[in-house]
Amino acid sequence: MTQGKLSRLAARAWPVIAAAALATSMIGVSAGGAQAAGTAWTIARSPNATLSGGKIDSVSWSSADACTAVGTNLDTSGINVTLAERWNGTSWQRQPTPNPPNDTDPSVAPSLLGVSCPTASFCAAVGQDTQGFTGASLAETWNGQRWTLQPFPVPADSSGAGLTAVSCPSFSFCEAVGSYFDNSTGANVTLAAAWNGTSWSLQPTPNPAGAFFEQLNTVSCASPTFCEAWGSGNAGNPGPTVAEQWNGSSWQLQPVPSEATVNSVSCASAKFCEAVGSGPAYAWNGSLWSAQTIPGPAGTGSLGGVSCASGRSCEAVGQYNNNGLVVGVAAAFRGSSWSSQSTPNPAGATFTNLNAISCASASSCEAGGDFQIVVTANDPKALAEAWNGTAWQLQHAVAPDSATSNALSSVSCVSASFCIAVGSHFDSTGNQANLAEIWNGTAWRIQAIPNLKGQFGAVGNALFSVSCVSASFCEAVGTAPDGSSAAMWDGNSWTVQLRPGPDVEPQALSCAAVNFCMSAAGSAVDIWNGSAWSAGPSVPGFSPVSSVSCRSASFCEAVGGGPAGENAAMWDGTSWSLQPTAGGVSASPNAVWCTAVDSCEAVGQTFDQTSQQVVTFAEAWNGTTWAIQPTPNPAQTQGSSLAGVSCTSATSCSAAGHYQSSNLSTFGASQTLVEVWDGTAWALRSTPNPSPVQDLLSGVSCGTSQVCAAVGGAEDAGGVGSTLIETGG
Repeated sequence: MTQGKLSRLAARAWPVIAAAALATSMIGVSAGGAQAAGTAWTIARSPNATLSGGKIDSVSWSSADACTAVGTNLDTSGINVTLAERWNGTSWQRQPTPNPPNDTDPSVAPSLLGVSCPTASFCAAVGQDTQGFTGASLAETWNGQRWTLQPFPVPADSSGAGLTAVSCPSFSFCEAVGSYFDNSTGANVTLAAAWNGTSWSLQPTPNPAGAFFEQLNTVSCASPTFCEAWGSGNAGNPGPTVAEQWNGSSWQLQPVPSEATVNSVSCASAKFCEAVGSGPAYAWNGSLWSAQTIPGPAGTGSLGGVSCASGRSCEAVGQYNNNGLVVGVAAAFRGSSWSSQSTPNPAGATFTNLNAISCASASSCEAGGDFQIVVTANDPKALAEAWNGTAWQLQHAVAPDSATSNALSSVSCVSASFCIAVGSHFDSTGNQANLAEIWNGTAWRIQAIPNLKGQFGAVGNALFSVSCVSASFCEAVGTAPDGSSAAMWDGNSWTVQLRPGPDVEPQALSCAAVNFCMSAAGSAVDIWNGSAWSAGPSVPGFSPVSSVSCRSASFCEAVGGGPAGENAAMWDGTSWSLQPTAGGVSASPNAVWCTAVDSCEAVGQTFDQTSQQVVTFAEAWNGTTWAIQPTPNPAQTQGSSLAGVSCTSATSCSAAGHYQSSNLSTFGASQTLVEVWDGTAWALRSTPNPSPVQDLLSGVSCGTSQVCAAVGGAEDAGGVGSTLIETGG
């Protein structure tokens, strides 16, 4: 029992004038009782479906049972947070990591891009705290028990600093590299800093003459007196390839091939290093860099990481394009030449990227990265693979819960201790999927519900309306890849049902009994007889039916876009008869609720000529005629709409919707709206708004006259769509 239309989840900005709703009838709810005067509505905690996520950008071995990986993750609130996980020889386990105190919105995106662990009880990780177009260097250390943020110095007269890599030959010496924007020259220049076991200190670094954009991307130290770093510009800001060497006292530029593209470097000693990227590898012999050919797929792709356990053993990882699929790849150096290796890819992955590698020996390496099922619609998932000296094998990296868009469109309550809400979310394949949640009087929890596949394998499901007769019978309707869909709740589980009719999204549903439900899609009507859905008589002239409310198999009311002046129709068990409605041609009823054949309430919106705005609208059916009821509108609004209504008696109704704010502090934001009817007048209720951008209520249902639930969607802290449930009376 309830109402609410959710526009497709992808279209999260619902215009006020277009807000629609569904109404359904509630059976078994006690009637009577006026609304409690002045009761404020509150947010009820509601779950969101999540995705597994994460991205590994760097890996470091310290012993056979201690390997650390770092990166970033989009948490369940849609906020970017740092990620660290550790291999203990058997499995990967996540480690708590601190985040900058300003990491409370999506414009702040901390990420750990490099890690180095010389011992099991010490690691240094570096990265950047991106804030729009600028950022700050980020550094953390591991002491064997916990990660701690470390202060990092800011270059003089700079803005927009960031670190990309770190290398620690011991716990008392590390080198970190990156770049910063030099305000005095207007150029982005290289950055290096040293860790002495206690703190970080900046070091001068040379830059190629005339370079406008330069950054150091990778560093490897064989000892405190020998390090190699490579860098260049980036895709948006081309800059010359640069290599620099640390000799224990200063950084010096080295001659390198101008066409070299290097992403990672690893040094086993002062006389042996390997650098890889796109194209050839480059070897350091203690005096100069020379190019080496990498054959096969590894030579045609981009290698993101390299690790040399000795001067005769290196492994490199990355990815290449294999006939439209981006897949992982590896290459091995065994003292004289490179050879390509194949790597496994997660099932269903369309994009697999190995970003980093660390080797303890020629037969023991760990690689990390990420993969995606649908590149354009899905966040990356953490990926780990291991080399055992013979083959690469997939491992179960920690893939933390990550945010995905969720929204609820409709709710149905038969008592204070039983409600079901439906909507949709995006699943791990990047497709829209059904969402159902149940209230047991204490908490909301997600229910398992099937999704339909199309005849050609297409997916994409959403539920728009639900109606419950009891705790053991509910019907829900929505859309599936090949047309409209239905699902039935039997008190234990959901089953999918076949529906007749056109390929139109059903927005209206009402169940009067276990053997009678009515749904509408456009003007077409389907009827449930207890065993199957069949097509019923269409509502003449309606385009579309936005809501229906049934008291029995022989009485239903439908509202929506009917002929001019006739936006309601009555079902007598056999046919429809149009009814004149009040409010004029601009009145648009979105939802209807009937407590008896001579008592119905309809709500929606209309255009007010005086204020030149869209305002809320309500009218009542007394068995003979529809009559307008004045409704209030919030102050400081640019437009208001009621999307759903629920009544427990002729003198007790709640309606929910939203309005657009004209307040300077929240200008243009969608805000929740609830109004209550006490048999005499409609009155506003105070409702919370968790998001400063968008809060929408699309359906409401009252289990008793004092207990109602309204559902919809909001934007969470990261701007990702999240479920919203508010309760009150």
